[in-house]
Amino acid sequence: MTEAPSERRARFDQLFAENPDPWDIDTSDYERGKRKAVLAALGKRRFARMLEVGCAGGALTERLAELASSIVALDVSTKAIELAARRLHRFNSVEFIAAEAPDYWPKGQFDAVILSEVLYFLSAGEILQVSQLAHESVTGNGLCLLVNWIGQNDLPVDGDTAVKLFLDAAPWQVAKARREEFYRLDLLERTPGD
Repeated sequence: MTEAPSERRARFDQLFAENPDPWDIDTSDYERGKRKAVLAALGKRRFARMLEVGCAGGALTERLAELASSIVALDVSTKAIELAARRLHRFNSVEFIAAEAPDYWPKGQFDAVILSEVLYFLSAGEILQVSQLAHESVTGNGLCLLVNWIGQNDLPVDGDTAVKLFLDAAPWQVAKARREEFYRLDLLERTPGD
């Protein structure tokens, strides 16, 4: 059963209130390795404006801030946003917003949209909307990076299904794909001529 946005917000607020790092993002080798894979996929490129959907406590955001002139970081949890804002207080280039995609999508264009470990929390319909919104807001030479857990879960969709839905919803082209034991990483570009 798919949760309503307000139910998701309450659940994630409680999760972050009980444990500021509920998935051991800061301490686990798995999470550190995944962050390195994300940065490697983005390469040496410098980004003018980036959107990170599902920033949690800001561990990945902190690394992305080194690559981008400005970042809009969203999370459904107000508690997570508070933690991330404290963590990245020294970065004036990061704007934190407590909101949930697709109900909220920031205005303007981005040359990178990052959706790490967030899509499978959404319903199939919401994933389609997020894909279309990302596609509309990514600049012509921009990138969209998906990272999805591919293990079993009790969520609306699994990681592989989330990626398939996302790819089917808008004219994306896969620039790089990496599959590890527990996650997949898909770097997408707009289809040429689109």
